[in-house]
Amino acid sequence: MKLSTIALKYLKGQKKHTVITIIAVTVSVAFMTILLSAVSVYRASSLNIARETTGTYHILFNGLDKRSLVPIRSMDIFEETEIYSVSSYTSATDIDFGQVTDENASMEYLMLAGDIIDENFLRIKADSLTMMPKSMTSVSEGRLPEKDGEIVISAASSKLWGYPELGDTVTAGLITCGRKTENGPPAPDYIADALRENFDILDVKEISFTVVGFSDRYNIVDYSDTRLKSYSYLTDNMLARFSDKTNDLYWDLDAAFTAAGLEIDNYEYGFNGELLNSEGKGVDAKFSRALFFGVVYLFVIFIMFCVRLVIDDAFEISAKERIKQFGLLKAAGASKRQIFLLVLWEAFYLAVPGVIMGVGLGALCSYGLYSVISGLDFLKNAASDYDLGSMLVYDVGAYVYITSAVIGVVWVCVSAVATGLRSINATPVEAIRSAGRADKVVIPKKPSKIGSGTDFTAAYSSLSIKRDKKRYLITMVSMVMSITLFTGFSYAAEIAGENVTNSFDVLRQPYDYTVSYMSLESDGAKAWEDAMTASGLFSAVQYDTYMSLFCAQAPSGISPNEPNENGIMINIHPVNRQTFERCISSDVSYDTLESGKSILICSDMYDDKGDFDRVFFVEAPSMISGQPFIMSSLDMLDAADVSCAGLYRTESRAYRSNGKGVCAVMTEEAFGELTDKYGVDGKSVCIGDLNDPDRYFVFSREIVADAAEGREQEAVSWLDRHFYGSYSNNRADKITSMSMLKAIKVLGYFVIGIISLIAVVNITNIISANVLGRTSELAMLRSCGMSDKQLRTLILRESVLYAATSGIISLILTEVIILIIHIPFLTNFQDLSFDDLGFTLSFTAPLPYIIIAAAAAFLVAAAASLAPAARIISSPIVESIGGNE
Repeated sequence: MKLSTIALKYLKGQKKHTVITIIAVTVSVAFMTILLSAVSVYRASSLNIARETTGTYHILFNGLDKRSLVPIRSMDIFEETEIYSVSSYTSATDIDFGQVTDENASMEYLMLAGDIIDENFLRIKADSLTMMPKSMTSVSEGRLPEKDGEIVISAASSKLWGYPELGDTVTAGLITCGRKTENGPPAPDYIADALRENFDILDVKEISFTVVGFSDRYNIVDYSDTRLKSYSYLTDNMLARFSDKTNDLYWDLDAAFTAAGLEIDNYEYGFNGELLNSEGKGVDAKFSRALFFGVVYLFVIFIMFCVRLVIDDAFEISAKERIKQFGLLKAAGASKRQIFLLVLWEAFYLAVPGVIMGVGLGALCSYGLYSVISGLDFLKNAASDYDLGSMLVYDVGAYVYITSAVIGVVWVCVSAVATGLRSINATPVEAIRSAGRADKVVIPKKPSKIGSGTDFTAAYSSLSIKRDKKRYLITMVSMVMSITLFTGFSYAAEIAGENVTNSFDVLRQPYDYTVSYMSLESDGAKAWEDAMTASGLFSAVQYDTYMSLFCAQAPSGISPNEPNENGIMINIHPVNRQTFERCISSDVSYDTLESGKSILICSDMYDDKGDFDRVFFVEAPSMISGQPFIMSSLDMLDAADVSCAGLYRTESRAYRSNGKGVCAVMTEEAFGELTDKYGVDGKSVCIGDLNDPDRYFVFSREIVADAAEGREQEAVSWLDRHFYGSYSNNRADKITSMSMLKAIKVLGYFVIGIISLIAVVNITNIISANVLGRTSELAMLRSCGMSDKQLRTLILRESVLYAATSGIISLILTEVIILIIHIPFLTNFQDLSFDDLGFTLSFTAPLPYIIIAAAAAFLVAAAASLAPAARIISSPIVESIGGNE
């Protein structure tokens, strides 16, 4: 009979050993496949992201004139080149004309509404530019310019051009200035004084453009539109991509320039380092790429060495049976070489299905992880500069599967040979005797609970799991490690989730967008509120500020247990009808409030965390008398009397009473009349002395709004054009934070799952081997009258003991860790407090996670125990007692 046939027959006979070993191999190979797939996807995605965000060019030349372009573009070192230019304008008049080589040099200034402005224009040929990063030429609305007289306006420049819409015409003055001379031409009166005082005005012309699009970054015009040239001669930028034959980039470039009679240092140039590194071109790029892969493979090999212990564990289960088999084969005349080949055949039969399933499982898991991560909202939300989700590439190289398969086979062979080498060198008699010899029974030094009359099943279960202390210790370590990791990570994720929710729902305005607006006009915010509502892109639009009234306590109806006896601050906020119906709960209607031009007072007090504290007002006063208070200057104005229509309650943090003052609301119209009476409100900033008649106020406002359903992207584009850089996208920030937390949880639970899966295989091997090792002992108990139900109960009690013990140890470890974190805060170490953390650790919060993990540990232990127990129950008692394990 062939050795391969003998190995296959043995594996078929030892189904448990075969299945467990294949599972161990599958898990190991799958884990390595996932790690290597992550590396492959990372490399492919990095290259794609570099192309999308920084372009596909290798080198950029800045500020070239037409004479420089011809010889450079024709160099063989480049396989592709493209041209674009940037026209930059400045409002500064202290220009050093020595920087301009032409003696008759002139300078252009752009003037809008009589003001000199700083502005940039990107000149491109929309249908031919492919190497430039898409971010530079992307438009949020409309299209790119295709001919002279068309323009894309950047969000940052929208205000300068008067907030145009698509199809509008925008106009600017292009003023050409030269050196200041005594007899220069007279300048028109509408020219800015700064230009007339410093330059001779050489030319004045009006340029008009049709707005065809809006961008996030740049004003864009067609390359052929040379009206916007900034200097008296035109400068261009050239993008170039090296050909494949290029070796060391800088020296090849230097040699090419020298051959053309040029000096590379005469041009300002820069390499696209991110792309070159991702492509592995250049000395530094090649070195960094080689180092990266070297470190990754060392890490993978280290992880696999640890995982190999699981494979070894699977082989140890059948070690005795194999020793007996080798002894019998030697007695029949088999040589050491044949025994060694037999072991290799066995390893091959175990490795092939395990490697195939491991590679397949790893590929499936890695693609699943990729799908989850690439679909996360924060990778493509409105606040991101790029849609990173679409830039990720699932590109797994063949080396991933080849490496996983080769290392998996090698590990199986090493494990198989390691457990059989001692049998290869043993004599046939020694091998057979070793297989038949029973393990030494360890008798406890002290009487067990069995002898004291305790319930036999419980006492025997406790004794059985402790007799083999080494196996028991390994099992406990595996269970405790998995339970503690799951509990710690789950509790940390819970805390992180609560902090994110608290940050956006309590500490910030509970709206999608918050605009910070400052104006010299008190009703400016109201005008923008109306404009946002009219656009149809927003709902729940509300501008917010407040008028602070400092009032005496007694006549205000404040609860007597309020500690502030001297007075209280009442902050009155304006609300419109939509905000009132959405946020305010009161017996008083909005129409009543509007007709009486009165206020409603929040009756409840909330603490700083947003939790309800107590009822603040026992009844509403009919009138509130107080002095308006300017927070910025700490000035008290003349007393004001405001009628009060009643009390309200609210779930909105923006209109709650808290330790900083009582909150009240009134209609926007009535609030406007109140602030007009004093010419100021609580958030106004006075510029100048209050007694100075020339003083003026800057009105600081917040405009909050939600996006209309399904129009979030349009709403963000509108805000970019009208409030560029002065608004916060709370919605996108929350999505980003929650998605990042989701990504961490996905990756964290995946890693914990892999570790737990390895622990499960290890626990299954140990517990099943422990039960099978007591086959004769359990058979004797059955011969003494133990029923099958009692045997199963005994096995389940052992599983409960495993789970309960590991759960208690894990709970103690978790509580100790929490206590250690508590110590510096409880002892006020360097004035630390839990407020600095933003959360308080709970000693009871981890308990549910401990229970869940311990229950899972019980199921694993029970499954590992009941399978061999069923085999014992189904076997004849005499055969089990007389058999060798």
